[in-house]
Amino acid sequence: MRTATLLACLLLHGAASAANDWVKVSENAIGPGFSPGLVWSPELKRFVLFCGAVSHHFKGERPYDVMSFDPAARAWRNELPKGAETRGGETGNVKDVEFKSPYFAMSDAEGLVRPNRRHMCMWHHYALAPWDGKVYALLCGRVLCYDPGERTWRDTQAAPGPMPITQHHREGLSWSALCADPVNRELLLFGGCGVLTENGSPGTWAYSPEKNAWRKIEAKTEPPPRALSPMAFDPATKKIVLFGGDGLDTLYADTWAYDCATRAWEERKPPLSPSPRFGHALLRLPRSGKLVLLGGKAYTSSTSYCATLYKPLPFEAWTYDVAANEWKLIRRYDKDGPADYRERGGADSAAVAAASDDDLVLWIGAGTEKGSAHSEWLCPLDASTADAEGTSKHGVRPGTLEHRTGSFDPEWYTKDVPPPDPAATEAVLKGLKPNAWTPLQCPRWPENRQGGGWSTVTLDPDRTQLLHMGGGHSSYFGNDVAHYDIAAGRWTIACRPQFALEYNYDLSGPGLWAFNGAPWGNHNYQAYEYDPTIQRLVYIKGHMTLFYDPATRTWPFAEKFADLPFHPSKYTNYLCATPQGVVCWAQTRQRQSVTGLWRLKAGKNWEELKTSGEPLPMTVCDGSTLAYDSRRNRLLFTTTPEKGNEAVGQMWACDLTTGAVTKLDPAGREAIAAKRFAREAVYLPKGDLVMLGYLLEREGKLVVPFYDGAGNRWLGAPMAGADFINAGKAGSSVDLGLAYDAARDVVWATLCNLSRQGALQAVRVDATTLDATPLR
Repeated sequence: MRTATLLACLLLHGAASAANDWVKVSENAIGPGFSPGLVWSPELKRFVLFCGAVSHHFKGERPYDVMSFDPAARAWRNELPKGAETRGGETGNVKDVEFKSPYFAMSDAEGLVRPNRRHMCMWHHYALAPWDGKVYALLCGRVLCYDPGERTWRDTQAAPGPMPITQHHREGLSWSALCADPVNRELLLFGGCGVLTENGSPGTWAYSPEKNAWRKIEAKTEPPPRALSPMAFDPATKKIVLFGGDGLDTLYADTWAYDCATRAWEERKPPLSPSPRFGHALLRLPRSGKLVLLGGKAYTSSTSYCATLYKPLPFEAWTYDVAANEWKLIRRYDKDGPADYRERGGADSAAVAAASDDDLVLWIGAGTEKGSAHSEWLCPLDASTADAEGTSKHGVRPGTLEHRTGSFDPEWYTKDVPPPDPAATEAVLKGLKPNAWTPLQCPRWPENRQGGGWSTVTLDPDRTQLLHMGGGHSSYFGNDVAHYDIAAGRWTIACRPQFALEYNYDLSGPGLWAFNGAPWGNHNYQAYEYDPTIQRLVYIKGHMTLFYDPATRTWPFAEKFADLPFHPSKYTNYLCATPQGVVCWAQTRQRQSVTGLWRLKAGKNWEELKTSGEPLPMTVCDGSTLAYDSRRNRLLFTTTPEKGNEAVGQMWACDLTTGAVTKLDPAGREAIAAKRFAREAVYLPKGDLVMLGYLLEREGKLVVPFYDGAGNRWLGAPMAGADFINAGKAGSSVDLGLAYDAARDVVWATLCNLSRQGALQAVRVDATTLDATPLR
């Protein structure tokens, strides 16, 4: 009977494919868009596709933001609302009207009510409510409602719930899932990352369209936080099911059920389940009453530059019987699934699929914000068939986990390597040739850092180790801190790095920290420093001050605080350790053309340091230095001034006892010419010198600039091995970090690409033998 019904459905829709076979029905018929939403409208008897983020870089024509697909005619239609008929026809491209602002808005430049295309990334943040036939979506903290019959959008104006109102989809909650709960007439939300909770995830929430209000579900237990794990409602048991997801460093293969009557989660333990995955589709097949899982992605452990850290799994279709608590494989498509599934990317995106009343599934292939094509596929799914052998072969035990391996695993750094030899390491450091940079050996390097990344390094003298956050939008987005144990001569990493899916290699991420509480640094510049007064690494991220405990290798949630008294910007916030605590040199909140100084007090708040005399110089991204002169209890500053305003080699000092700021007018300052001066500098108390991480060209040779504190003059000195500072060219590398180790009288240097020999260097500067000459 089931097969006969399915055959009748195939004839009705004119489908040439047999049950469980996929057929491409269109190619790039829906235009660009990253992560659109897709539902089946029982009222219209059509699939409705909406949104998908479209970059401002895309300048071509495209269809309308909302389209529908008729499975019988196999045709797409623009769902233009009233008042927009002149923008185009039912098919093809339409007039693409811009928005007045790049930020979120609900009407375009011509007044048509629709979400700003830049922020229409849906992930699984949407669901069709069967009790009213409308689509509800969470976008930039707002609950939006789309009426397929009326073709209208509206902002419900609901008070913020699981995330604050934002002006950009990248600023708030990403990767959550919404599911309709017909029992309570609510929309259930779970998962995602980007909110200011301890683990960055909102937990479980419910939205009532009737009350137009969110409320937190205080569940006694709930799934661990995860990303891109969709949910589906099972009418027979009145439960909402969730499977798998990306823990950002862990892939899950767990099955959870939310009882709508009791509003409680329960972890199920079926005999077997699909393998760990995320980004799959989880749908209810209305005719069969079964839940079906389609597709999914897994990890790679590649360390190549700008590596794709995810991969599509072989396309599979599984059913889950909620009452029997049993997963069964319908079919594994090694070759015959949606053809672009493994060929066109989208390995970091949410699946886009929906099922009709007749169990006909429409699958939308991955596309991008900038115009990469989607393809569209249909499959009549017969959930009554099962591949018992395939279930046994490809199924896994519930709770199976998957992680990245090799240098992404903290244990890799200490496994199968010789034991540390502190005596030999100390002998190397004691034997450093004065004034010559020496690359250090290490049995294992942080190879997970795929490239450079605009970041300094800092010294933890309490545990004699270097701390390196690394990062860089085009090179590394993991949130692990690398530790170099100076005595052992070994690198380790704090944790399995958590990655940010489509945000990897970008300048921004979903919120301030990941599920493990650790921030995504990407570019860090001089925005972090170790504070010996509280034994914490201090980091300015967004509008908050975050703290890293090197002993526990964690970011304590209770220590984080907001409300910074200065203009927060990792680009121009320069931190420097002093005996009284870390000092921040930054632009003021009132006037960003003015800078000031603030000292961190006991890790609790920033206290402004009152200054007098000369105004402090401006901070410049990658072009200013800040160093503490321990002989005179003062801060020393250089910067890259606006053209003609000041010599690049000008030096400022701020007496931390009196607050007096002076221009030092050092001799030789006019001899320094640079479009952008140094970012890294260290004070060397034995020689009363400031060494800058920079190379100047003098008479065909490269010299390192030193500021002579006693003589108030600039010196230049050739140093053996200094070519690494900027690949043998005049200037400075954005990947360079410098730290002074007073206990050993050694300057440490790192390059952000810590994956190879030469990325860690050391030098002992002996001022008495340094071949330094005055700059003229």
